[in-house]
Amino acid sequence: MIAVCGFNPSLGPGAITGFGWNFALLPPDPERPGYTLPGAGIIVSVGGLPGALAQWEYIRRFMEGDDAIQPAAKEWGVAWYDAYVAREKAECERTNDMARWRRFRRKRLWEHARFAHWYTEYRMKHVLPKAVPKDWLAEWSKPLPREQWATPSRALTELSEHLRAAYQRGETFVEMGDIEKRFNVALDAHERVVSPYPSMPFRAGAN
Repeated sequence: MIAVCGFNPSLGPGAITGFGWNFALLPPDPERPGYTLPGAGIIVSVGGLPGALAQWEYIRRFMEGDDAIQPAAKEWGVAWYDAYVAREKAECERTNDMARWRRFRRKRLWEHARFAHWYTEYRMKHVLPKAVPKDWLAEWSKPLPREQWATPSRALTELSEHLRAAYQRGETFVEMGDIEKRFNVALDAHERVVSPYPSMPFRAGAN
């Protein structure tokens, strides 16, 4: 799985009008090295690099089976959107603030919000399942037999122990900084250096 944090300036006719950050998880395509599975990635808008690191921290804890993580609300689909609009309308009627309700409706219409939720639901139910080869994801997700596990070095094992203790104290990955310097543990070169994933696989020798 490839994790990416992207920084995207918004360009207008006269100048840069804004900035945005995205956090993406991209599953590689086993049949095409350097490519990702079409339609199978997940992209989340975040407020900045700390937000992207926080998303990764959440996923890390989930993968390790942390029971403290609570299920997130399903914030997509027509049923969710209709319930969201109904709650907003009820609140505006309770406070007798119909100007707020009109602003809310104008903004949702301008954003084509209901269509966007319908299209997201359609893609989740009908498009994305076809993008992943049948039974491939389940096969790919099976854990490796223990005899195929990589053996960590002594330095990596020591660093992992420091990290586990830090997580138990309530620290998060966002707060760690340079963990080798902090815990005075130097990893082996092959454990520290990771080859970059090809960003342009159609170009010869891309890195």
